[in-house]
Amino acid sequence: MTFEESVTQFIRKHGLIQPRMRLVAGVSGGADSMALLLYLLTKRKRWELELAVCSVDHGLRDTAGEEDLAFVASFCRKEHVAFLGKTVDVQAYCKEQNLGIEAAARALRYQAYEEALHAFRADALVLAHHGDDQIETMLMREVRGRIGIARAGIPVKRPFAGKELIRPFLSQTKAALAAYCAAQGITPRHDASNESDRHTRNRFRKQVLPFLKKENPSVHLKFQYESETIAEDETFLIELARQRLETVILEKNADWIKISIPDLLVIPYSLQRRIIHLILNYLYTNRKIQPMHQSIHIENLLQLLRSNRPSGRVVFPEGLLARKSYRACLIGFPSRVEDKSYDLVLQVPGRTSFSAGTIDAEFLPNGFCLGTAVSGPDCLITDYRQVIGPLRVRTWRRGDRMMPKGMTGTQKIQRIFINEKIDREKRIVWPLVVDGENSVLWLPLLRKGWRSSPDVQKKEASYLKLTFTPIADFGRIKA
Repeated sequence: MTFEESVTQFIRKHGLIQPRMRLVAGVSGGADSMALLLYLLTKRKRWELELAVCSVDHGLRDTAGEEDLAFVASFCRKEHVAFLGKTVDVQAYCKEQNLGIEAAARALRYQAYEEALHAFRADALVLAHHGDDQIETMLMREVRGRIGIARAGIPVKRPFAGKELIRPFLSQTKAALAAYCAAQGITPRHDASNESDRHTRNRFRKQVLPFLKKENPSVHLKFQYESETIAEDETFLIELARQRLETVILEKNADWIKISIPDLLVIPYSLQRRIIHLILNYLYTNRKIQPMHQSIHIENLLQLLRSNRPSGRVVFPEGLLARKSYRACLIGFPSRVEDKSYDLVLQVPGRTSFSAGTIDAEFLPNGFCLGTAVSGPDCLITDYRQVIGPLRVRTWRRGDRMMPKGMTGTQKIQRIFINEKIDREKRIVWPLVVDGENSVLWLPLLRKGWRSSPDVQKKEASYLKLTFTPIADFGRIKA
């Protein structure tokens, strides 16, 4: 099978090019992109294609970049192909965006491609990535711990700028592209920076790729098959994970997501990893941060969630934090979590509202029977004449203590929370009712103070009933 026949078969298999399409080809002047342009020219008439070329000088190689641009422009004039050239300042963009050279060059190059697509009203952008590029990309991503569909390497096609980006050469080797140029009498431009060991890709190209090709000359086809298989499998598994995601979310906003650990852990392990991956992508994307997490981060978090430790945390890149607390895990950016602390004077009688719920205060009528009054964990009946006012409701502070009814000594509020296995996030808003001397009279739903709840009814007393009504998602979280 000839080079052109092999490429055409790959294009038809993946449905990359249809008759009468308008295509923009990214051409640098090197062997890969010149082979792409030559191939498209052989199909231009038969497939009734409208062709344009976009070429970018990154301004990094003195006059060499300008010469590459002029070379491509001259070729396009000879072949009557629309040419869209652009010179960009990568060094300045690096400083402006705090990016590395390669990342900045890629960003500006693709920006130019997008502009060319719109200017030419094209249906697709065509790039010359080949099978050797695929091997290098997949190996680099494995070594760096990339996860999910990123392991598939370079996609055959993907959405781009409202159109499509296609790569018809992924079944070919770099040597085949160079040979095709030579057979057409074309001497491509040469970029000396492609030889530098400073770049990771070049080290893989020069040191790893020759060994693999020696073991199997068609190894690029094996990697392309694996790429397509991984992409298909990941697409299916991610959709399953997306369907299960909502079953584990307890709370959610743009900056953090709280999940139920038991609900997550009953899901198959392969989906657990992908659910966490979806959550991280959501949070990073909301902050306009390129997702940077790796497989090791997700595995560390899942290991924590499966452990018997009641609490712990895992730190992700860019300050994202996952915090486990008993049966829940909060994943997000701590600096964005809303401060829900409060310290309010209770309206007596009346209703006091705060972030955890409301407390209604009412005086009981004279002659009521203390023994039959409803006073569950959400209610407190106290002799208001014996209380030092004003009564306040506030969030707990480190060092807060109380003497629970039935005990002879004080106990730290934090210890009560721990003993009751209260989620750390609930502790932040859990209410305490304190008197004018800041003594804790009541920890709603958990403990009543020994001085706050009378055992014997007195005629001269003035009994006050406090009723706590929590918000819908508030309550005790037991391990």
